[in-house]
Amino acid sequence: MMNARIRTMMLGAMAICLVLPAAARADGSPGPDRERAKLLRAKAEALFDQPVEWRRAAKLLEESAGLRSADDAEAYDCLIYAGRIRAALGDFGVATRLLSRAGEHALARGAVPQAAQAFVDAAFSAKAALNSTEAAELLEKARLLTGSPMLSVGEKTRLLARMN
Repeated sequence: MMNARIRTMMLGAMAICLVLPAAARADGSPGPDRERAKLLRAKAEALFDQPVEWRRAAKLLEESAGLRSADDAEAYDCLIYAGRIRAALGDFGVATRLLSRAGEHALARGAVPQAAQAFVDAAFSAKAALNSTEAAELLEKARLLTGSPMLSVGEKTRLLARMN
């Protein structure tokens, strides 16, 4: 049986998936721009082998994620890469925000394994930023997701090992 907190989180995430695209158009802002998002991601990826350009690559990836629809799995990829780049640069506060957004995005799409991994990554980044309260909250989100039937035994084991 699914934990009530997990069920509440998942229902909230699904509601966000349904409301965000409509809300984006209702307020007059443009909908997803998939072609521009692809172009920005490609530009960012071209900078991966140039460490002096990583900050710019992370910004391009974040912008690419913002142009994608709520159900586009590539938005998660862009946020994860941007967050990990920021962590590598020592920008742990920004990294935490991006990795947490990736987790929320994955959760909203029902991608529980990705969400849990992103929350663990975000927790490590928050800890590196000396934000123990946020780190604990993010680890708790990941821990709650380990109770999901959407995770295999192996995924649960790996997640719990990372959290300890």
